[in-house]
Amino acid sequence: MTNEPCSRPRVALVTCEALPQLHEDDQLLAVALDEIGIDARPVIWSDAGIDWLAFNALVIRSPWDYFTRPEEFHAWLNARIASGVRMFNAGEVLEWNFDKRYLQDLAAAGAPSIPTIVVPPGECPDIAALAGARGWDEIVVKPTISGGAYQTHRFRIGDAARYREDIARTLRDRGVLVQPFLPEILSAGELSLLFFDGVFSHAVCKRPKEGDYRVQFQFGGTSETVEVRDEWIAGARACIAAAPALPVYARVDGVVQDGKFLLMELEVFEPLMFLARHPLAPGRFARAIQGRLGLAE
Repeated sequence: MTNEPCSRPRVALVTCEALPQLHEDDQLLAVALDEIGIDARPVIWSDAGIDWLAFNALVIRSPWDYFTRPEEFHAWLNARIASGVRMFNAGEVLEWNFDKRYLQDLAAAGAPSIPTIVVPPGECPDIAALAGARGWDEIVVKPTISGGAYQTHRFRIGDAARYREDIARTLRDRGVLVQPFLPEILSAGELSLLFFDGVFSHAVCKRPKEGDYRVQFQFGGTSETVEVRDEWIAGARACIAAAPALPVYARVDGVVQDGKFLLMELEVFEPLMFLARHPLAPGRFARAIQGRLGLAE
């Protein structure tokens, strides 16, 4: 009888029912993990039949329905954290980043950010008055628990009444963010700087389609690889350093205004990492996971 070979580490790439085989970008990560001896498989977070403790780690990738099922997903997340299963990013990072109120922490830490008003759930403020007091004429309002421009509105404050019911509906179970709309999104696009274990990998510029302001691919947005300044990378890295723990993966989204990079969001929950935009990116992601598992290269 021959000895059984050592079993390969098993990693769950957490996804949702709409993407049972992952987004195509994350399929590159699965291949890269396989190439370094890690068995990676897509697993739907809401599948009640999964033994999560059978995995060496869970990597949160594309559970992109979490913001439409926030209570259910948050309960799932808390259960995984309580079970002690290893998670990437770490449970404390995911818990912190789940709600965009984390932007207040980053602003307090001195991160150059787009000015933001946070309205807690259950309130019913005069959004136009809040924005007008800041001197903002055109604003963006979005939920604090959201993704992919979900329930996001852009309007001039004189038109705020048209969106009152929509915003009130959002505020029933989550807060909202109010920010000035920056025209640089239309003229120069939104930058995403990608990091693995705090090390810069690559950057992309996301642009909305003609006549829109949303840069997400669901709305026809496009992306292209770009070079970015060292000082922008340093500023993005400082945002990452303000997280509760060093993320395995991080995407720092922002816009450049007057030559200065301004943070829009620090995505350390389930961001698209634009792996297809850089040939070395899938391997960098895979090796970051390998290192956190304590495996020798």
